[in-house]
Amino acid sequence: MTWMLSNPTRTGRAPGVVAALALVLLLGASPAQAQEPAATPGTTMPSQRLTTPILSARRLPDLLRSRIADAQLTAAVQDVVDQAPDTSCLSVSYHGRAVFDHNESLPVEPASTNKLLTSYAILQEMGADERLSTTAVASGPADGGVIQGDLWIVGGGDAMLNTDGYRMAFDDANQPVNDPDVLADRIAAAGITEITGNIVGDDTRYDDQRAVATWPERYRREDTVGSLSALVVNHGVTGYAESPDRASANRQPGDPPLLAAQTFETLLEARGVAVRGIPATGRAPATTTEIARLDSAPLGDIITETLAWSDNTTAELLTKELGFRASGSGTTAAGTRATLEHLEASGLPTAGVVINDGSGLDVDNRLTCSLLVDLLDAEGPDSVIGRGMAVSGERGTLRKRMGGPSTQGRVAAKTGTLTTPPVASLAGFVTTANDEVVTFAFIQNGIGTDASVQDQLALALVDYPQAPTLAELGPRPPSPP
Repeated sequence: MTWMLSNPTRTGRAPGVVAALALVLLLGASPAQAQEPAATPGTTMPSQRLTTPILSARRLPDLLRSRIADAQLTAAVQDVVDQAPDTSCLSVSYHGRAVFDHNESLPVEPASTNKLLTSYAILQEMGADERLSTTAVASGPADGGVIQGDLWIVGGGDAMLNTDGYRMAFDDANQPVNDPDVLADRIAAAGITEITGNIVGDDTRYDDQRAVATWPERYRREDTVGSLSALVVNHGVTGYAESPDRASANRQPGDPPLLAAQTFETLLEARGVAVRGIPATGRAPATTTEIARLDSAPLGDIITETLAWSDNTTAELLTKELGFRASGSGTTAAGTRATLEHLEASGLPTAGVVINDGSGLDVDNRLTCSLLVDLLDAEGPDSVIGRGMAVSGERGTLRKRMGGPSTQGRVAAKTGTLTTPPVASLAGFVTTANDEVVTFAFIQNGIGTDASVQDQLALALVDYPQAPTLAELGPRPPSPP
């Protein structure tokens, strides 16, 4: 007879299958012997006969159902694979069990799904409730409201410091920010009325590399990613320092700590604080007095902003913060090295993985669909990462996609797109029509890449599992003799 066995997991055959087969063999009964139960002494058995033999797939309805459902999903998903370039990968799992795999161990260019690795690693290094701080410090306490000398604005890596004018350029008004006006308010509220020296931007927590060396220059010119700095306001672009609350067309890459100093000079003077010096950059003294502080959102919320809106600048600063926390070096190289170390320490599959940045902009990054699915399965849909991704038809980079009645709100995923070379990626969770959760990763590389087939994949996953009920597949009731 033919047995309908569940697909094996990535680490071996489902243990339930082995146990069930062993039990059947131990019973030692043939189908003929199993047609009528034996009577025990002193009892009278009803006159019924089994209609389902012991050695029948109906004795394993869960496994039979998963086999049927997997076969139907495979047919639907194979059509998606057939539309993708050969250099693509696709993995689907259900409760950690591999349902469909295509090139799952092929290292491919991930685009922004690389942010999942960055988010995972920094959450391993830091707690989700930790915050990054931007501080205003002086060489000594204010004397009658007057700071004698300079006021340093010391950056702590918060990439979400954005003024009202810069926010006007956002695609989604709901994208979260941290308002520099609040820090200016707190400086004024501390009783500061005059600064005899300069406003000095200090971004020395990280290195002074404003971009990853392997990136094309156009990334910064096109505002794909801001200028990288531990002290960055409005992603380090020009046009807002003198009028932070008005929109600007003069958006060019600038010097982040200097632009931050200029912006805070504008904000403080608007609050009646007289600044006698000029905006400048430099390291604050080793011993200072804190005048005011502005904490970032909790790390978990920063992760949400990074994943849902695919914020390249925030991902890159998180990478430098990871390097700073792990080794004391606030560099991209230290951060990516720490990312790989955290993946390896967690036992995730890293063969063929190459991480050159935190955002996925580097065209030489490589990861596998099996890594993404295993990472997501390890975290789960209710984790910081699971809750932080874009949602179909509702939030982030998926708010205008997959908003139909079948998929609205059912896909939580990280998107990824590059044009040169072509990459389209999507990885996350689908809540099925039966309110089950399916994990998936789909990355297309090369000519023929088409993001629209991701929507087709989502529709197929929403319908999983399509199969008869357990009652329909289980043993039939006994029949009269």
